[in-house]
Amino acid sequence: MSTEKKIWLVMAVFIGLFAYGVWNLFSPDAFPISFVRGEVREVSSGVLAGPYPSKDELKVLAAKGVSEIVCLMDPRLAVERPLVEEEKRMASELNIAFSNYPMDFSDMEGSGSREELEKAVRHLVGRNGDSRVYVHCYLGRHRVSLFVEAFRKASTLKAVSPSPLQSAPRPSSTEGAGPREALARQAQ
Repeated sequence: MSTEKKIWLVMAVFIGLFAYGVWNLFSPDAFPISFVRGEVREVSSGVLAGPYPSKDELKVLAAKGVSEIVCLMDPRLAVERPLVEEEKRMASELNIAFSNYPMDFSDMEGSGSREELEKAVRHLVGRNGDSRVYVHCYLGRHRVSLFVEAFRKASTLKAVSPSPLQSAPRPSSTEGAGPREALARQAQ
């Protein structure tokens, strides 16, 4: 084989691998990305978290009672925009509510990402516990891990904090009265 043919063969293989890699970015459930995807896990009662769901996975989630998708992917990013748009369409077809709280993967600790994370946590902490929600990012690892940590912390604080009626101490029968009234009540 001539050197020129070898060069063309190497270029064709390289272009093919590059095209497969680009296609794979838009199919996170395909090989080899599928090996690094996170697992779907239950964060709390009715809140599941994991990776971007394929159409078949979204159907399974709907069959398991998921009524809302909370997406942490950022549609401003070229790789994530088509996935978010496709997911909105699929969720609509399955009558699943869709919310997007975009966190920039390259700056997850930035103020914009933190604000979106806090909004997502507030949204889910304040929800009705009867519905099931699926929270995800691209791989279900990095942004979802930040969400799970913040959600568990907020849920714990909500469970521990007293209601407004319990937070104010009730005055005793002698409090709030003048010294004479207090002595008169004690004498009775």
